[in-house]
Amino acid sequence: MKIFTLVLIAVLSFSANTVTGQTQSDSICQSDSIKIEKGLGTYFIYKGQKLTPKQLLHLTEGNSAAYEEMRTAKTNNSIANAFAFAGGFLVGWPIGTVMGGGDPNWVLAGVGAGLIVVSIRFSSAYTRHAKNAVNIYNSGIKTIGRTPDISFRAGFTRNGIGLIMTF
Repeated sequence: MKIFTLVLIAVLSFSANTVTGQTQSDSICQSDSIKIEKGLGTYFIYKGQKLTPKQLLHLTEGNSAAYEEMRTAKTNNSIANAFAFAGGFLVGWPIGTVMGGGDPNWVLAGVGAGLIVVSIRFSSAYTRHAKNAVNIYNSGIKTIGRTPDISFRAGFTRNGIGLIMTF
């Protein structure tokens, strides 16, 4: 009789608890999608980590349209960096000359400023193509037919003892 009472209490306590969970599509989309965040610049976040253009290119390899768009973006980024470096050097040289007490060549600074403006154009092209690649990638994520890793374990929940399913 004692065992029957204990089993009955256990069954009733399990059946009295509410069941909560997440939908499959929410958990898959959220973990596989790339987020676009704007701050001082535009950043691409995947699973909580900020991506470099190279990492973003590698991540989009599975989606050919997103990969091609990201290749264009990465090329624009490389060109922008080259122009920005050269422009910064050409602007910085005359400024350093002035600080050292010499006679600066302001034509170099003007050419450098022009290169910096060109780099801004390539940088904005990178951002535009990278955003497009991320949107293509995110829209191509398939949630139907994918089976997430599911595990079951018994343990303590906030409502008592229960069966915990994680996926």
